[in-house]
Amino acid sequence: MSSAPTLIATNPSHPVAARIPLSGVVRDFCGVLLVAIVSLGIGLALNQYSAHPLPMVYQTPEQRFDVELTSVINSPPLQIGPGQTVALPEFRTVVESKSALILDARSSVFFQQGHVPGALNLARDNFAADYRRLSPTLKSMTDKPIIVYCSGGYCHDSKMVAGALMTLGFEDIRVFTGGWDEWSAANLPVDGGVAP
Repeated sequence: MSSAPTLIATNPSHPVAARIPLSGVVRDFCGVLLVAIVSLGIGLALNQYSAHPLPMVYQTPEQRFDVELTSVINSPPLQIGPGQTVALPEFRTVVESKSALILDARSSVFFQQGHVPGALNLARDNFAADYRRLSPTLKSMTDKPIIVYCSGGYCHDSKMVAGALMTLGFEDIRVFTGGWDEWSAANLPVDGGVAP
């Protein structure tokens, strides 16, 4: 006669010192484990498809802000109307009079090689970090218009940065569509790097 293995209580004087079948314990443990796994799966699925999912890894407030800024900059480029663009003659006058905040949306590598005098680098590809770095300056100059440029031509970085700034609450924003290419081709003054 074969019987299932059993667990024997270690204290035989205990009133519940009965024999508990080992197969029942294993079965119960597997049942609890299965319920836990199914619950975890359902919880993760609900979180994933939630309108505001909880992060799986803790993020500092700065990291959460960076994620929000990244989502803002990755939205489609701003549709520029005629009143939101600046031509070279007007842009040159604004740069010389320092009557606007000039932002270069190109990558920092290109900015360091040369940029419009007085321009600050708010690169599209490093928007979150650059925005945090420039935030005090940007907020202190809310009374001045902001003009954003990038390489020019088919470059959309300036439009993306302008759109992100508008989303963040800045109102008087324009884009110099000729960009760095038109500025440097006109042999105008350059900061950083070497003039063409």
